[in-house]
Amino acid sequence: MRLSEKEVTEQPSFEVLKSIFHTTLHEIGVPINGVVTAATFLKREIENGDPAFVQELLQMIFSAANNLNEIFERVREVVRQENQQKFQIMETYFDFRKWLDNVLLSMSALFMDKTISVVKQVTKDFPSFIYVDKVYLTQIVYNLLMNALKYSPPGTVVSVTCFADTDRFSIEITDQGIGISTAELPLIFQEYRQLANGFKTQLGGIGLGLSIIKNLTEAMDGIITVKSEIGVGSTFTVSFPLRSEPA
Repeated sequence: MRLSEKEVTEQPSFEVLKSIFHTTLHEIGVPINGVVTAATFLKREIENGDPAFVQELLQMIFSAANNLNEIFERVREVVRQENQQKFQIMETYFDFRKWLDNVLLSMSALFMDKTISVVKQVTKDFPSFIYVDKVYLTQIVYNLLMNALKYSPPGTVVSVTCFADTDRFSIEITDQGIGISTAELPLIFQEYRQLANGFKTQLGGIGLGLSIIKNLTEAMDGIITVKSEIGVGSTFTVSFPLRSEPA
């Protein structure tokens, strides 16, 4: 694992980040304990129903709880930082496909509840392992998926496409939602912005807006872009440098 720090030079300020992260701690702390406790009792006590489906639901719960716990611990570290002008980047080497499956599994129940299908595609030439900040990447993808879920009508499809070239890898999330007009596209990464069609840059879930996602992406030397059309849907793409694990 490699630690590094990135200067925070763009809005929102690090003080704003800390305020949002403080809120995040309160938002996810109770659900983590609730999910883990409920899953433990469910696993111990359940006797009826479809055992295979019960196990699948349990795995969803545990995956979500584990992801939230990682975010909780990481956010707590950020809040405790004495230097208020820097991000701490903690890069680790991990199995990308296994990680992606876990992220999607942890959100499966949310998509099922809204009858939205998720289609995943990882190109054959995508590396098996990547070296990035795993927790920040999870936050970025989680929130982009939440965004797609929130603004997509029931019965539609959300596509997750992952591809790579010689020096970068990309994750592309496409929905069939309400879309964003060309005039408003430049505004979506502004903090707490609500567009004319009701699209808000402040997401639900763990409380991170698109402006924060942009800052996290750029802190990891990444780039975030968006294409959208009213009534057709939106595509958000994040790309990051491909790095080798240090010797």
